Amino acid sequence: MFTILLFSIGFFGLGWLVVGPILYGSVVSEKTSIPCLQEIALILVCGMVADYGLVLYLQSLQSSLLIGSSLSIFGLVCYVIRSYRCRNREKYFCSISWKKTVGIVVLCGFYFIPILTEPLSAWDARSIWFFHAKMIYAEGALSHAAGWSHPSVTFSHVDYPKLIPVLAAQATYISGFWNEYLPKVALIFMLVPAILWLFSFARRSFSFVFLLMVFPLSLCEWLWNGYMDGYFALYFSISLLLYGRYMISRRTIDIVSSVCCLLLLLNIKGEGLLAVISVITGFCLIMSIKFVRKQCPPIQLKKLFKLYWRAGFALFIWLSPFMMWNIYKQRWNLSNDLQIGSMQSLARISSRLTDGSWLVIVERSFEELWSALLILGVACVASAIQKKPVVKESLPALVTGGIYFLGITTIYLLTPYDLLWHLKTSIDRTMLVIRGCIFVGSFFILSALEKPQTMTEETPVH
Repeated sequence: MFTILLFSIGFFGLGWLVVGPILYGSVVSEKTSIPCLQEIALILVCGMVADYGLVLYLQSLQSSLLIGSSLSIFGLVCYVIRSYRCRNREKYFCSISWKKTVGIVVLCGFYFIPILTEPLSAWDARSIWFFHAKMIYAEGALSHAAGWSHPSVTFSHVDYPKLIPVLAAQATYISGFWNEYLPKVALIFMLVPAILWLFSFARRSFSFVFLLMVFPLSLCEWLWNGYMDGYFALYFSISLLLYGRYMISRRTIDIVSSVCCLLLLLNIKGEGLLAVISVITGFCLIMSIKFVRKQCPPIQLKKLFKLYWRAGFALFIWLSPFMMWNIYKQRWNLSNDLQIGSMQSLARISSRLTDGSWLVIVERSFEELWSALLILGVACVASAIQKKPVVKESLPALVTGGIYFLGITTIYLLTPYDLLWHLKTSIDRTMLVIRGCIFVGSFFILSALEKPQTMTEETPVH
C-alpha cells in the first residue's frame, strides 16, 4: 500500500504541472464548476502519461524516478500555493459528499482485493503486458538492450505500447523485487481515476445505477486479470461519456478530460489509433450533418483555441510518449504481426469479402453485442413512447461505435491467422469497446427520460 500511495502522490504532482496551467490559467472563471473528483482523475492520468514519457525519453528507470520525483515535488508545491490562494477551496472539497466517498471506497475495494491477491496467470497478462514489464525491470530501462528485437520474444507482441509495463516495472523497481503479485499495482493506478470519473456522474437516479452496472461492474475480471482490453474499453467509454456531458454543460473540464482519456488509449493498446480515428471520423460526420442542417456545433471551438500555449503544451505531453514509442519501433524494427497495409493483407480482405467470411464475423460479433443492443432498443422504444426528441448526446457514442466496429471487422478480414481461431480467441475482448459505446448511448437516452437536472453535476456555465 505504501508503494501505491507513494506513486499516487508522485503522479499527482507531475499531472498538476501538465494540466494545472489549463485548469487555472485559462478556465479560472469556471473554477466553481470544476468537479473535484474530475479534476483529481484528470491530474492523476496526466501524471501517469508524463511519467511514461520520462521513461521513454531517459530510457532509465532510476533517472526517470529521480527527475520525476523532483518535478512532482515542484508540482505539489505549486498545487499547495494555488490551493492556499483559492478562496473557494473549502467549498470545492466539500463538494465531495460522504456518499460518493463511501461508494468510491467500496467499489475500489471490490477490485483491489482480486488485483492484489490473484497472481498473474492469464495468457496475455503473463506473456505480453507483464512479460514486457519484467524485461524493463530486469534491464532497469526501456531501451533496446532489454532485448525487444530478440527472436525469442517476438511471440509477445513487442510492438505494443508500454504504459502499463512501465508502471509495473517502476513499482517493482522501487520495491526491489519481482513476483507475480506486486506488478499488478499498475492496474490500481489505472482503475482509480476511471472510478473517480464515473462518480462525477453520481446522482440519485436509475441511469447512474445503470452506469455503474455496465461500467465497471460488467467488466469484472477484465479489470483484475491483467488484460488491457477492459481498461481500454473503460477509458474509451469514459471519453465518450465526458464528451456527451460537454454537449450539455459546455464546461472546458469535460472536453479536456474527454480528450485526455481518448489520447490515453494510444498508450494502452495498439487499437488506440483506431479509437482516435473513429472518434475524429464520427465527430466530423456529425458536424457535417449539423452544418448541412445549419445547427450550432456541439463544441465551442473558439473557446478551445483560447487556451493557446497551455493546451499546446499539454497536448505535446499527451502525444509525445506515443510518438516516441513509434520512433523506437522504427529504430528497433518492431513490426505488427497483422501485416496491416501490405499487399497480402489487401488480398486477404478481397478474398474473405467474396467467400462470405464477413458474415461469420458479423454473426460472432452479434453474439457478444445482442444484450447491449437489446438495452439500447428498449431505451429507444421508451423514449419514443414518451415522445422525446433524439438525444443528441448519445449520437457520438453510437456513431463512433459503428465506425470502430467497421475498423475491427476490417482487421479480422485481413488477419494472416485462421479466421475462426482469431475470432474464438479475441472476439469477446474486441467487442468490449463497441458494447461500451452502445451502453454510453443507452445511458444518455435513459438520462433524458429522467429529470433534466440529473444530467450534470453543476449548473452549466456559459
